[in-house]
Amino acid sequence: MYLLYLQLAVATASAFAGAALGVGMGRGGRGRLTTLVYCAAGVLLAVTLFDILPEAKSELSWPAFLIAAVSGYGLFWLISHYVAHLCPACSTSMLDEVTADRWSRSSILLMVALAIHCAMDGVAIAVSGEGTHGANLPVLIAVSFHKVPEGMALALYLLGAGHTARRALLFAILVESTTLIGGVLGVQRLIAIPASWFGLLFAHVGGGFLFLVGTTFQDFAHGSIAAARRRPLLLGSGIAFSVTAALLWTIHVHGF
Repeated sequence: MYLLYLQLAVATASAFAGAALGVGMGRGGRGRLTTLVYCAAGVLLAVTLFDILPEAKSELSWPAFLIAAVSGYGLFWLISHYVAHLCPACSTSMLDEVTADRWSRSSILLMVALAIHCAMDGVAIAVSGEGTHGANLPVLIAVSFHKVPEGMALALYLLGAGHTARRALLFAILVESTTLIGGVLGVQRLIAIPASWFGLLFAHVGGGFLFLVGTTFQDFAHGSIAAARRRPLLLGSGIAFSVTAALLWTIHVHGF
């Protein structure tokens, strides 16, 4: 059990570190943030396709698996379209496209929506840990890597909304702390649940992760990414995806 709590602490600390970096870089951090976002998307996609969803499918029939995955994707879609972006790091163009006044008015909704997403990250770690007797390295790597740019983006957004560096860091830490809260609640609630229910939850989380990855690459479709930057970003994302896939293969082959 202590391994689960350690994983939750590592993931949450990653978000805190990202928030601190975001505050430190200020408005000049957007370019570096975008690079991190696309690398994180590559990691998250590899883990979702080669670890999370296959693990879920091993416990479920195809209809149950598809329904659970679609429900995770749909939940994130609904919140992102009718509340606020669940992950500001997945839409970094927002940092240039909206005014400080709109930032200020939407920052509360953004923090609420992101808190939901962070809680789901915690649940993902709890579910994966219960399914692997306390440790799931691929999920921990994916979530932790993803949360660095997530924390950076949230801090940058709050700075743009007119908050001081101190307040932006404090609010970012409070929001990202829901990762730990969601994980702890998940551990306490999920201990006695049958394996098939873990499969449903895992598929649900995987569907949500697919939404996050898809939202990241929407910047290409919307023309938010300059043509000169597209190839380096795709290359970075592809390298991150390939390295993660190789790591997953090594882990599964050697039984880590």
